[in-house]
Formats: sequence, C-alpha cells, structure tokens
Amino acid sequence: MISYTTLIEKFGDKGEKTGWTYILIPSEVAKKIKPGIKKSFRVKGLLDKFKIKGFSLLPMGEGDFIMPLNGEIRKGIKKNVGKK
Repeated sequence: MISYTTLIEKFGDKGEKTGWTYILIPSEVAKKIKPGIKKSFRVKGLLDKFKIKGFSLLPMGEGDFIMPLNGEIRKGIKKNVGKK
C-alpha cells in the first residue's frame, strides 16, 4: 500500500469541477499505484483510518491525478479543506 501526506484542496472556478473538494495524487505517487496509466482508475485503501473502495482517481495532466472527496469521506476522516 502506498502512503503519503497531502493537503485537502477545493477548486474555485474550474468548469465542471467548480467547488469540488479533492486531494492531489502527484505523478510520482500515481506511478507507484498503477504504472503507465493516464486515464481514470479506481482505488481502495485507507484515508487516515477511513476505508475507501471503488473511488476513482481522475487525470489532471502532466501525470498528476485527483481524488474527489465527497461528504461521506470528509465526514469519515473528520477533515475538510486545508487539512492534511
């Protein structure tokens, strides 16, 4: 399992993603999860101690991905924008 720390962010004005809360998965981390992939894919694991399964990582260009954090996840990890 891959482990790293990241910041919870929120899109401002970003087309269809406006207002989305998400975490960034940098290309070097994404390559460890699924080498060579450039399109969205599903993951499972833990965010802090909250189990996730079947959540998609979405490509953002340059090899980076994002994982949108819905209300269920934010409530489960007890964190919101600006927290690690």
